[in-house]
Amino acid sequence: MENTTTKKKWRLNLFDVIFIVVVLVAAGFIIRYLGSSGGSVAMSGANDTVVYTMELIDMRGDTAYLIKPGDALVDQVEKRQMGTVLSVEVMQSTRLEKNLMTGERIIVEYPERLNAIVTVEADAVITENQITVPGGFIVRTGVWVSVNGPQYYGYGYIVDIERGDEA
Repeated sequence: MENTTTKKKWRLNLFDVIFIVVVLVAAGFIIRYLGSSGGSVAMSGANDTVVYTMELIDMRGDTAYLIKPGDALVDQVEKRQMGTVLSVEVMQSTRLEKNLMTGERIIVEYPERLNAIVTVEADAVITENQITVPGGFIVRTGVWVSVNGPQYYGYGYIVDIERGDEA
């Protein structure tokens, strides 16, 4: 009887070469993408002070009155710094709704809810495409924001931006 259990030596073939190249290219793209963004936006541009205004809507109870100048605001979703409150204006929450009897649009007040117009100041990096607070928060008008303050939270929209050179 002959023993035919000889081991074959591994040889590099075309499939192995293609597989290794694909893995190296994928790893290169992943490293390049994560390395350039750093998990947030790359900061290359002019540093300046930005003052922006946001309207926090439908705040329940007296929550809107807890917002004070000097409060540091944090993005509720991604926990990024948004800046410091400069001023606050609290008003009754209103909406434009359709009167089903007459068909005309009327302004309706919601007595249990308040809107807060909050002016925020932040140091930011300004590029051609965007304004970014160093924590990675991008400031744009019309953007939906969720905000955490020291004793409150709210949600709404950024309605106005003033850059340092315009202020």
